[in-house]
Amino acid sequence: MPDSLDGTLTPRRRARFAQHVDECPECGPMLRGLIGLRVALRSIPTDAADSNPDGSIVPAVLEYLCAHPSERRPMAGRAPRRRG
Repeated sequence: MPDSLDGTLTPRRRARFAQHVDECPECGPMLRGLIGLRVALRSIPTDAADSNPDGSIVPAVLEYLCAHPSERRPMAGRAPRRRG
């Protein structure tokens, strides 16, 4: 999954990975959750840790989650897409 998220898979491996993710009841939701987490973390200002005396980004993460309550839960409950 890290290679997929980083965009370093070859076209052939990317196709095989996409097929697996579409069919696997565990990997599909996990990948969607990781993508959502990456989007959320990237939205945190880069100076978030600098503005906290402890040097932690936790307050910024909590603030983000309060502002975006629909993103609090992982997407594990969603059914994977099936190819027809």
